[in-house]
Amino acid sequence: MTIEAVVRAVVGCPGVAAWVVRERRLASHQRYRIFHKREAERSARTTTVDVTVHTERREGDRRVLGEASFTLTGDTMDAAPALARRAVAQAALVANPPYLLPGPAPVPHMALRDPAVAERPIEVLDALEAELDAAAGDTPVGSSEFFADSQEVRVRTSAGFEGTYGATELYVEFALLAGDGAEGVECHGIRRARRRRELGLAAAVAHHARWAADRRAAGLPPTGVLPVVFSEEALDALFAPFVAHGSARARYEGWSRLSEGKGVVEGSGGDPLNLSLDPHLPWRLGSRPFDAEGQVTAPVAMIEGGRFTARSASKRYADYLGLVPTGGGGNLVVASGATPMRDLLADGPVLHALRFSTFHPSAVTGAFSGELRTAYLCDGGKVTPVSGGSVSGNVFEAFEKARFSAERTVRPEYDGPMGVRLEAVTVAGRP
Repeated sequence: MTIEAVVRAVVGCPGVAAWVVRERRLASHQRYRIFHKREAERSARTTTVDVTVHTERREGDRRVLGEASFTLTGDTMDAAPALARRAVAQAALVANPPYLLPGPAPVPHMALRDPAVAERPIEVLDALEAELDAAAGDTPVGSSEFFADSQEVRVRTSAGFEGTYGATELYVEFALLAGDGAEGVECHGIRRARRRRELGLAAAVAHHARWAADRRAAGLPPTGVLPVVFSEEALDALFAPFVAHGSARARYEGWSRLSEGKGVVEGSGGDPLNLSLDPHLPWRLGSRPFDAEGQVTAPVAMIEGGRFTARSASKRYADYLGLVPTGGGGNLVVASGATPMRDLLADGPVLHALRFSTFHPSAVTGAFSGELRTAYLCDGGKVTPVSGGSVSGNVFEAFEKARFSAERTVRPEYDGPMGVRLEAVTVAGRP
């Protein structure tokens, strides 16, 4: 069943007042290895259609919006009429404030689809496999996975929006080994990018090989309250609470601590934070011309000079608050500071945190806690690898004296300082 047939089934369903249909066609080529032996290789093509239906009714003196969603895959496409009727029944249990779906709008062109990945995926996988092995050198590669994906996304709405874009993504996962037997350690790495140029696989493998070797001599960090410099993977989620509180949804639901024109943290003892969301950067994983609901995306300068300036807003919450919609998602862009990375690591002891077992600060409270996987204790010119133990604190409090490195780094959905130094972070480790 085509997307046009799904739309016809939804339009013909009694009770449907509005709808969004999103089709995703994915071609995925995958390779799996144990050491250097290929264990499996496969190619798959899938089509997924996500449908959201809206109904309208009155409850007392107010008009309310009912909503329900369902998903169609290859073996369920013909069930669209029955699933649409079921969704209308389910929507009767929902009573949200009404809003208008995105209407007709020009779709910006973006560089998201690499022809090499889309048209010659096996050649790309061969090249990535060779690059990984060459970069690892004498470091054993215990296992590795390679994905070359190409997708086409199409969205239609009952309000008249229709848009299509293509995108590619490379995914490489590997486990490097250091030492043997009970003394052996493993260092697990993941790289993602839209094309090989941004993947940085060789450099990443070299870093992970060094980290694996260093972990053999790593001990627990000291327990205490220390400055911590976050870099590498530790940067991916560090700013997430600011982004969450800067959303229109947070404002509408009443938990945003950010107010337009006001400082985002108490005090001003550190570098002022300048943060924006940009969904239009070429070749970035956070880029897309429109979101899942068909809203054309737009950059948002959320924080400037340490003060909150603008909210990101889906079409729903933009309508609720009377804002201009910006769509969902985007790449995080943070301005650099003036301090060289080497100076952020001076005035020790300073803990340099690169990787955590898991690190996801609370979007609502800003509280964070993470077990260290790869870190270094820097003290008076001496650098000691540490692993295990944990760091904890609160993003909004810790950023009161934050300092940002002058050097920059680019990660899949992050473009900003290579290092962020937060003072007075609680570290739990050895006594």
